[in-house]
Amino acid sequence: MKIRIALTEDLNAICSLSGQINSMHFSHAPNVFSIPEETENRAFWAEEVNSDSDVFYVAEVEGKIVGLITAHITRNSELCFIANHPVCRIDTVVVDHSCRGKGVGQMLMGAVEEWAKQQKASEIRLEVMEFNKSAQDFYAAGGYEIQSRIMAKTI
Repeated sequence: MKIRIALTEDLNAICSLSGQINSMHFSHAPNVFSIPEETENRAFWAEEVNSDSDVFYVAEVEGKIVGLITAHITRNSELCFIANHPVCRIDTVVVDHSCRGKGVGQMLMGAVEEWAKQQKASEIRLEVMEFNKSAQDFYAAGGYEIQSRIMAKTI
Protein backbone atom coordinates (compact mmCIF):
# COMPACT_ATOMS: atom_id res chain seq x y z
CA MET A 1 0.00 0.00 0.00
CA LYS A 2 1.20 3.46 -0.86
CA ILE A 3 0.11 6.73 0.78
CA ARG A 4 0.63 9.76 -1.44
CA ILE A 5 -0.63 13.25 -2.20
CA ALA A 6 -3.90 13.25 -4.16
CA LEU A 7 -3.73 14.26 -7.81
CA THR A 8 -6.31 15.60 -10.25
CA GLU A 9 -6.11 12.22 -12.03
CA ASP A 10 -7.54 10.64 -8.86
CA LEU A 11 -10.83 12.57 -9.01
CA ASN A 12 -12.99 9.69 -10.29
CA ALA A 13 -11.87 7.43 -7.44
CA ILE A 14 -12.13 10.28 -4.92
CA CYS A 15 -15.70 11.00 -6.01
CA SER A 16 -16.58 7.33 -5.72
CA LEU A 17 -15.21 7.15 -2.17
CA SER A 18 -17.00 10.38 -1.32
CA GLY A 19 -20.23 8.84 -2.54
CA GLN A 20 -19.77 5.90 -0.18
CA ILE A 21 -19.38 8.01 2.93
CA ASN A 22 -21.93 10.58 1.84
CA SER A 23 -24.61 7.93 1.26
CA MET A 24 -23.98 6.36 4.66
CA HIS A 25 -24.08 9.71 6.43
CA PHE A 26 -27.18 10.83 4.53
CA SER A 27 -29.03 7.63 5.44
CA HIS A 28 -28.43 8.31 9.14
CA ALA A 29 -28.79 12.10 9.20
CA PRO A 30 -30.64 13.40 6.12
CA ASN A 31 -31.26 16.75 7.83
CA VAL A 32 -27.48 17.28 8.09
CA PHE A 33 -26.08 15.62 4.97
CA SER A 34 -27.11 15.90 1.36
CA ILE A 35 -26.14 13.80 -1.60
CA PRO A 36 -24.67 16.33 -4.00
CA GLU A 37 -24.93 16.13 -7.74
CA GLU A 38 -21.93 14.45 -9.35
CA THR A 39 -20.81 17.74 -10.92
CA GLU A 40 -20.93 19.56 -7.58
CA ASN A 41 -19.11 16.68 -5.90
CA ARG A 42 -16.37 16.68 -8.54
CA ALA A 43 -15.93 20.48 -8.37
CA PHE A 44 -15.62 20.36 -4.59
CA TRP A 45 -13.00 17.60 -4.65
CA ALA A 46 -11.08 19.23 -7.51
CA GLU A 47 -10.76 22.36 -5.37
CA GLU A 48 -9.60 20.27 -2.41
CA VAL A 49 -6.97 18.47 -4.52
CA ASN A 50 -5.61 21.82 -5.71
CA SER A 51 -5.60 23.53 -2.30
CA ASP A 52 -2.26 24.87 -1.11
CA SER A 53 -3.23 25.20 2.54
CA ASP A 54 -4.59 21.70 3.20
CA VAL A 55 -3.12 18.23 2.94
CA PHE A 56 -4.91 15.59 0.89
CA TYR A 57 -3.58 12.04 0.89
CA VAL A 58 -4.88 8.97 -0.87
CA ALA A 59 -4.15 5.31 -0.18
CA GLU A 60 -3.35 3.31 -3.28
CA VAL A 61 -3.25 -0.47 -3.59
CA GLU A 62 -2.20 -2.01 -6.91
CA GLY A 63 -3.07 1.19 -8.76
CA LYS A 64 -6.51 1.55 -7.14
CA ILE A 65 -7.39 4.40 -4.76
CA VAL A 66 -8.91 2.74 -1.67
CA GLY A 67 -8.92 5.59 0.85
CA LEU A 68 -8.48 9.30 1.38
CA ILE A 69 -7.89 11.80 4.14
CA THR A 70 -7.92 15.60 4.19
CA ALA A 71 -6.71 17.90 6.95
CA HIS A 72 -5.69 21.47 7.64
CA ILE A 73 -4.03 23.52 10.37
CA THR A 74 -5.94 26.08 12.43
CA ARG A 75 -4.92 28.41 15.19
CA ASN A 76 -7.28 30.13 17.61
CA SER A 77 -7.05 33.89 17.33
CA GLU A 78 -10.55 34.88 18.39
CA LEU A 79 -11.24 33.59 21.89
CA CYS A 80 -8.92 34.70 24.67
CA PHE A 81 -9.69 31.68 26.84
CA ILE A 82 -8.73 29.04 24.22
CA ALA A 83 -5.07 28.17 23.74
CA ASN A 84 -3.45 29.70 20.70
CA HIS A 85 -1.45 26.76 19.36
CA PRO A 86 -1.53 25.11 15.94
CA VAL A 87 -4.13 22.33 15.71
CA CYS A 88 -4.44 19.84 12.89
CA ARG A 89 -8.08 19.33 11.99
CA ILE A 90 -8.99 16.23 10.05
CA ASP A 91 -11.81 17.05 7.67
CA THR A 92 -12.60 13.80 5.89
CA VAL A 93 -11.48 10.19 6.16
CA VAL A 94 -12.88 7.53 3.84
CA VAL A 95 -11.80 3.93 3.33
CA ASP A 96 -13.44 1.86 0.61
CA HIS A 97 -15.96 -0.63 2.02
CA SER A 98 -13.95 -3.54 0.61
CA CYS A 99 -10.76 -2.46 2.39
CA ARG A 100 -11.95 -1.68 5.89
CA GLY A 101 -10.12 -3.44 8.69
CA LYS A 102 -6.97 -3.86 6.58
CA GLY A 103 -4.89 -0.99 7.97
CA VAL A 104 -5.72 1.60 5.30
CA GLY A 105 -7.25 4.04 7.79
CA GLN A 106 -4.35 3.61 10.20
CA MET A 107 -1.85 4.42 7.48
CA LEU A 108 -3.80 7.49 6.36
CA MET A 109 -4.08 8.73 9.95
CA GLY A 110 -0.36 8.11 10.47
CA ALA A 111 0.50 10.13 7.37
CA VAL A 112 -1.56 13.08 8.61
CA GLU A 113 -0.02 12.80 12.06
CA GLU A 114 3.47 13.06 10.56
CA TRP A 115 2.36 16.02 8.42
CA ALA A 116 0.84 17.69 11.50
CA LYS A 117 4.10 17.30 13.40
CA GLN A 118 5.97 18.92 10.50
CA GLN A 119 3.49 21.80 10.69
CA LYS A 120 4.28 22.15 14.44
CA ALA A 121 0.72 21.22 15.46
CA SER A 122 0.40 20.14 19.06
CA GLU A 123 -2.75 18.07 18.63
CA ILE A 124 -5.10 16.56 16.08
CA ARG A 125 -8.85 17.01 16.26
CA LEU A 126 -11.69 15.51 14.29
CA GLU A 127 -15.45 15.27 14.42
CA VAL A 128 -17.21 11.93 14.23
CA MET A 129 -20.95 11.50 14.01
CA GLU A 130 -22.68 9.94 17.01
CA PHE A 131 -24.28 7.22 14.85
CA ASN A 132 -20.92 6.13 13.41
CA LYS A 133 -19.87 3.69 16.13
CA SER A 134 -17.33 1.87 13.97
CA ALA A 135 -15.50 5.15 13.29
CA GLN A 136 -15.63 6.04 16.98
CA ASP A 137 -14.08 2.68 17.85
CA PHE A 138 -11.41 3.14 15.16
CA TYR A 139 -10.40 6.57 16.49
CA ALA A 140 -10.45 5.40 20.12
CA ALA A 141 -8.14 2.50 19.21
CA GLY A 142 -5.78 5.11 17.71
CA GLY A 143 -5.62 7.04 20.99
CA TYR A 144 -8.29 9.67 20.32
CA GLU A 145 -10.47 10.71 23.25
CA ILE A 146 -13.68 12.67 23.44
CA GLN A 147 -12.79 16.31 24.02
CA SER A 148 -16.13 17.98 23.40
CA ARG A 149 -19.55 17.18 22.03
CA ILE A 150 -21.46 19.04 19.34
CA MET A 151 -25.17 19.17 20.03
CA ALA A 152 -27.86 20.21 17.60
CA LYS A 153 -31.58 20.81 17.51
CA THR A 154 -33.62 20.92 14.36
CA ILE A 155 -35.98 23.92 14.35
